[in-house]
Amino acid sequence: MAGAPWGWPLKGGSAILQLVLPSCCAVCGTPRRGVGGGGVCAACWAALPLLDPETACETCALPGAAPLCRTCAVTLPPVARTIAVARYESSVRRVVHALKFRGHDILASRCGALMAAAARSARLHESLSAVVPVPSTSQRNRDRGYDPAALLAEEVGRRLGAPIRPLLSRVRETPPQSRVPASRRRDNVRGAFAASARARGESLLVVDDVMTTGATAFEAARALRGAGAAAVALLVLARTPEAGPAPRGSTEDA
Repeated sequence: MAGAPWGWPLKGGSAILQLVLPSCCAVCGTPRRGVGGGGVCAACWAALPLLDPETACETCALPGAAPLCRTCAVTLPPVARTIAVARYESSVRRVVHALKFRGHDILASRCGALMAAAARSARLHESLSAVVPVPSTSQRNRDRGYDPAALLAEEVGRRLGAPIRPLLSRVRETPPQSRVPASRRRDNVRGAFAASARARGESLLVVDDVMTTGATAFEAARALRGAGAAAVALLVLARTPEAGPAPRGSTEDA
């Protein structure tokens, strides 16, 4: 703390700073009491609209569409299973925006913990070779100073005891999916990813932050399967409640 006498314990200095300038919750904006919580107050964490995977589509996690939504029943995605932690609405939308656009990288720890718990509950960690983040574009990562999906993947891998392997790379820059009509999103990201030959024979868990149409995550999974991955599952923090056009404020691949 600026101006503090030498020798002050950091914990004591942080407590005094909390009293003078308490940090505000990234979701509701109210001052947070105490420390911890990853930048969000306890009430907002408790209010997250969590998804029950048993009631969601098995392969795209569309809420209320178990066992398969109409789209996946016609054409199965290139993943064995998709698990989403929460609906992309209300408080979850604000958490994602804070992580992706407002520099709240501290949120990745708590969000990643929720994702790892969901993956373990769905038994995605069994026979898992590695966790693979869906990479954003170089420009967007430079603007943010970090890659949100990579931060989430690091936390998921650490908690599941699985290595993080950057087996995907962006081979071309694409406009943000949030700015592209839903009907054109698959074309927008077609061929955008290249997968390493090291994916061959591996059972992989692909991690991303938010899923709207699934175009980005499924294209990443398709690249891994094309490189010979034995199995690919998908884990996302948030899933929009409806397939098709993205709701206002969507941040998929933004």
